[in-house]
Amino acid sequence: MDEAPITESAPRGSERLDAVIIGAGARGNRVFAELMRSRPTEWRVSAVVEPHAARREAFRALHGLPSSRSFPSLEALLAADRAGDIAFICTPDVTHYSICADVSAAGYDILLEKPIATSLTDCLALLDVQQTHRNRIFVAHVLRYSPFFRAIKEIVASRRHGLVRNIRLTENVGHWHFAHSYVRGNWRKREDSAPIMLTKSSHDLDLIAWLMEWDRPAFVSSFGSLEYFTARNAPAESAERCVDCPLQESCLYSATKFYMNESTAWPFEVVAPGAPPDDVLEARRHAIETGPYGRCVWKCDNDVCDNQTVSIYFESGVHACFGLYGLTADNTRRITILMDGAELIGDLHRGELVVQHFTGRKDELRPERVPIPLADDHHGGGDAALLRTLHEHLTTDAHQQVMTSLSSAIVSHVLAFLADESRMMGGSPLPVPAIFERVRRVNPGKRAGGV
Repeated sequence: MDEAPITESAPRGSERLDAVIIGAGARGNRVFAELMRSRPTEWRVSAVVEPHAARREAFRALHGLPSSRSFPSLEALLAADRAGDIAFICTPDVTHYSICADVSAAGYDILLEKPIATSLTDCLALLDVQQTHRNRIFVAHVLRYSPFFRAIKEIVASRRHGLVRNIRLTENVGHWHFAHSYVRGNWRKREDSAPIMLTKSSHDLDLIAWLMEWDRPAFVSSFGSLEYFTARNAPAESAERCVDCPLQESCLYSATKFYMNESTAWPFEVVAPGAPPDDVLEARRHAIETGPYGRCVWKCDNDVCDNQTVSIYFESGVHACFGLYGLTADNTRRITILMDGAELIGDLHRGELVVQHFTGRKDELRPERVPIPLADDHHGGGDAALLRTLHEHLTTDAHQQVMTSLSSAIVSHVLAFLADESRMMGGSPLPVPAIFERVRRVNPGKRAGGV
């Protein structure tokens, strides 16, 4: 049986840990650093690396860092004395491999934002980097740590309802989120970033592999396409940019309606990062007049799928199906698991989890509601839970079963690359190669005398 979910209290280990934040953007600044500042996590931000001067200075001031611990580049950090216990790498995806390799060589343990890297070759190379430098690399697959998925894991692993026979997991990205990140934003082009199945949904493939960790995936197949956010669907009177468009007051995807506000929350802040509070509207107006976030969603240079399904066939005969959908009203994950004696149904965003027990009688349902604490983020509380769990793991060696170590997390990346290849081959089933076994065998290094 898996461990009980982590509670909201401070972590059990009393030792404070210092974190170096590399990349003070949405994840590094507004998620991890903010949680360390505002919650009882026993973490302290000890340094920051951020090339954007205004953003770096705002971060330094907020966290009370001395100038000597505010670095404009990775090279500056690595040239200085050791600045913390662990480095959080929250930089653009294409930089993950090189930064992780350099920081590992400097002796830091690492929490690496997903994806691990944007090619399978680089993902696997980081296993060798870790083995060489004997540091510990963890991947921020935060959904594993959420109370919602921890509860599902406990139910599945207990086998009190029998064996798993089928898993159906969907990621409803949300129409507004998809337009922001995958039509106008940094992840819109496969060549400039990576397959969307990797950049967006490696979380979900990680969940499937984790829920079925006693079984081995044998084949992967996938279908996907870009159907809606294309020029052929653009209204006849639409303009290239929202500021010039006669439909900007009525269009669902109007950049002027969506971004022209003073909110400092994600995703609005992304449009004009670091803008002074008294100039934020002017800065955003300029950004949507000239930058990528002001373009018509049907006239961008995006090419990643806005819908994709992945089927995974396990050696035991169990099937798992995952669906990524951009055109949805809500931003959530939904899951159905069929077992011998019950059906589990859940919605992450709503914090709803129900086990429908089989009764053997016509039209008789016996639902059992599993209590899940509501969270104020779209990861079901997984971000805060990751920090607590990682702290306890590093200080007490607890939570071995749930930790998203590098070797554990790469499994999802192998599946993502196979899914993308299958999609480009028209859905042909592809065997999971022998490299999968190497990934499953490798364990993270532990320093002599370390925790």
